[in-house]
Amino acid sequence: MKATCDRKYTPLRRHFAIFTFAVITGLLNACFEADPRSVRGALDQAARAVEQGDARELFKVIDARSRHALISIVADRKRAVRTIAADYPPEARAAALGRLGDAAEAKDAADLFARRCREACLGALAQTLAAPVSERRLAARVLEVETARGGRLQLRKGDSWWGLVWRERELSDERDLASRELRQIKENAAIHRRRRQLEASLRPSGGGSWPGADAPAGP
Repeated sequence: MKATCDRKYTPLRRHFAIFTFAVITGLLNACFEADPRSVRGALDQAARAVEQGDARELFKVIDARSRHALISIVADRKRAVRTIAADYPPEARAAALGRLGDAAEAKDAADLFARRCREACLGALAQTLAAPVSERRLAARVLEVETARGGRLQLRKGDSWWGLVWRERELSDERDLASRELRQIKENAAIHRRRRQLEASLRPSGGGSWPGADAPAGP
C-alpha cells in the first residue's frame, strides 16, 4: 500500500485531531492508504477525509446510490439551466433559474456534496466515525455498524467498495423531482419556441406597421 504520512494540518483537521487518533489507531496504520473494499477500510478513508475537512474526498466513500443520485441531480439541473437560457423569454428566466436550487450552481456531484456537507455535517460524522465493534446485517449488501464511539452507521457494498449510506431516500426523491421538473421545463421551452415562431410568422415583412394600423378607429 502507498504511504501517506506527509499530512498538513488545517484548522478543521486540528479540531478533529483527538477524534482521528482514536479512529486511526483502531483501524489501520495511519501511514498507509485506506482500502474501502473492507468495512474497516471504508471507515478509515471516511475518517481521513473528515480529519482533513475534505468533503470532496469524503464523497468518494459514500454509498454508490447516493453518489449516483447526486450525479443525476446535477446533470438534470444543468440541462435545465441550458434549456431555460436558450428558450425562456428574458422576463421569465430569473424566476425559473431560481427554482432550480444549489444543484444548478454546483460544478459536479462532488461539489454538490461538499456544499451540503460542510463543517456541521463533517462534525456530526466525526462524533460517530471510529473503529467498528459490532455489525448487524440489514439487507444483502447493507450493514449497520456500531463504532467504538457508540455511534451507528449504515454501510452498503457496491460492486467492490463499501460506502457510507448518506441521505439515500432524500436524494432519491430529489433525483426524481429534478427529472420531472426537467421534463416540464423542456415542455415549457417548446411552448416558448412555438410562440416565438408564431409571432415571427405573423409579423409584417420588412418590419413595417400592420395594415391599417395607422387608420383611425371606427365609430
